Amino acid sequence: MDTRETVAPAAQPTPSPAASGHAGPPDVPAGLRLVERLLRLEIARLRAMGLPAGHDEYRGLYISDEEVDQLLGLGPRLQGTEAVESYAAALSRERAALARLTQDAGGPLGELIRLAGLNSFDVGCVLLGLALEADSRMERLFAYVQDDVTKRRPRVEIAIRLLAERAGHEAARQNFAADAPLRRLLLLNLYNEPGQPFTPLPAQTLGLHPRIAGFLLGLASLDEALRGFAVLHPGTAAPQPLPFNPRLVAQLDELAALPPTRLAPPVLAVQGRHAADFRHAALRLITGTGLQLLTVDLPGLSVGQGLETALTLAEREAALQPAALLLQDLHKLKPDEAAWLRARLQHSHLAPLTLLGAEGGFNWPGLTIQLPAPDFDARKALWGHRLGELAVGLPPEVIEGLAEKFSLSTAQIADAVAAARAAAMWRSPESPRVTADDLYAAARTQSTPILNSLARKIVPHYDWDDIVLPADTVQQLREIALHMEHRHLVFQTWGFARRLALGKGLMSLFAGASGTGKTMAADIIANALGLDLYKIDLSGVVSKYIGETEKNLDHIFAEAETANAILFFDEADALFGKRSEVKDAHDRYANIETAYLLQKMEEYSGAVILATNLKMNLDDAFVRRMQFVVDFPLPEEDDRRRIWRVSLPPELPLGPDVDLDYLAHRFKIAGGHIRNIVVASAFLAAADGRLVTMAHLLQATRREFQKIGRMVIAGDFEPQPANGRGSSA
Repeated sequence: MDTRETVAPAAQPTPSPAASGHAGPPDVPAGLRLVERLLRLEIARLRAMGLPAGHDEYRGLYISDEEVDQLLGLGPRLQGTEAVESYAAALSRERAALARLTQDAGGPLGELIRLAGLNSFDVGCVLLGLALEADSRMERLFAYVQDDVTKRRPRVEIAIRLLAERAGHEAARQNFAADAPLRRLLLLNLYNEPGQPFTPLPAQTLGLHPRIAGFLLGLASLDEALRGFAVLHPGTAAPQPLPFNPRLVAQLDELAALPPTRLAPPVLAVQGRHAADFRHAALRLITGTGLQLLTVDLPGLSVGQGLETALTLAEREAALQPAALLLQDLHKLKPDEAAWLRARLQHSHLAPLTLLGAEGGFNWPGLTIQLPAPDFDARKALWGHRLGELAVGLPPEVIEGLAEKFSLSTAQIADAVAAARAAAMWRSPESPRVTADDLYAAARTQSTPILNSLARKIVPHYDWDDIVLPADTVQQLREIALHMEHRHLVFQTWGFARRLALGKGLMSLFAGASGTGKTMAADIIANALGLDLYKIDLSGVVSKYIGETEKNLDHIFAEAETANAILFFDEADALFGKRSEVKDAHDRYANIETAYLLQKMEEYSGAVILATNLKMNLDDAFVRRMQFVVDFPLPEEDDRRRIWRVSLPPELPLGPDVDLDYLAHRFKIAGGHIRNIVVASAFLAAADGRLVTMAHLLQATRREFQKIGRMVIAGDFEPQPANGRGSSA
């Protein structure tokens, strides 16, 4: 440095950030001008002390006095002694100005000071970091005052020297402690020297967090660290409709009318089945407050950030916006993480209002809001509202059927309507018309899938004309469908729900030999109701490991609940056989498994159908719990004739010798076997003349008998002459 002259403190007016191309809110430029004045004074002190700065042959490796004078627009210089004497007084004046700014600041700077509880030293550190973001000259000036061209960012040492009295230097170090506001709220970061595993605090470099810099410079965008895990929703001035019953809506409105100070701390939990409902309730609570709503996937964010940092980032963002904070998916936290979160929020909070959202529940000792899934009336209103927006005119019974059969959330209903409209546009782009079938298909898609090793989805494709059973049996099946169709009227409108603690679902038992139509009947009922059908093989659900069966059953019923799917349990006798005397632990746990499945069936709000080939082996107490017990007898001759006829597609080419009367009379087999025979005969015909003859049908029948272990008598499978029984196909 040139030791012959020194700079006079504040010799010239400081250019504003706007003059340098950086605009900002009113109090931020004032703070940046103060930083520049502090740097002027430090330059004056260094020059007065005569510290060397290198020679011309090292130009480019240091910053010259002339370059600094040009950057600051400095005027005439004072002699060294005079400058040193004026340095202390000028620095005291600037620190006093910083204290006044800390007390009186408005705009973003004032908001940050109040939110974080910053003192004047903290504010000075924030402004030192912000100066680098707002003015490109500052990098070279910091390098100059730190006498190192590589140190273009302020170190702790320069911050303490500029902002604290000499007697307070040690105390000033406490402002960089981990629990002090600057670091606890992630306003500043401290960096070690490059390549060094440890750097003493005075030599560590200060870096203002980018989100804080953006906030002070008037940027409202979300913190980049929250990207992918947070969404900011605008608040509303007027209440929005909610998918809840009127009493719950009134309770939310009463709570919203109270000032947040009535909650100590301003934290509450919301529990239910759908995250979208948490958002609706939160938006209702902040109606008219001017707050926005920030939803954050806290478990997801914490994977990369750590739980403590993730919570701080979320709270800080909510405070800066300002917005109420909805922490979602808290049921995914580990028990120790949930315990830490509870303790932390009970003692420290930053957001104006924090809501803890957990599907199933979060153990919060304060206020907890229970959000039940939308009931029938709410779902009906939501379907009607969404379809009304698209000007889709459908009969009221279609909307009522959708509301009755699918326990969907608000968001799922909206998505289902959008998907139905997309399907209609694909079918007819010029004039799309949404049909009931479109809506039912879309609603089934929104339901929770149960695609795992324990269940298999069956796509319904049979209707009432496809099944051949005695008239009374068919009537029983129709009554099962009617029971599901009119549950709301009976249970809700007519008040039976208040008298039944359990049993609002439907439990049916289908009993009969293999191939008599049990699975087809379940298919027909699902198709008539427009519901999904899942077939569960109980022999695969039952595990030899104690407790594993209960887990399998719990998983199935939990996933089926929102879908309102029909659950079809095959081979029910695998679990519901007659209870044996308890002789050992396995017998005792087998009985426990049986009781557990009965409990889950009674709690389930949809339809459960159990099928068995051996009704006599079932426990009598279990059979009494069924609302419907449907026997599927082996078909008589007339029924077998009908099955043969309906099993033959109209396109199938038949020879003139095909005699269905003989087949129905001679072979006493179930409908499932008849269908197998028809398909097998078609393949035989395809390889031999492409015309189904009586020989093909008899050969296929012979193979079916061999497959199921029935006695094969040679004469039964030879073509017969016309027997006068009446007719062929």
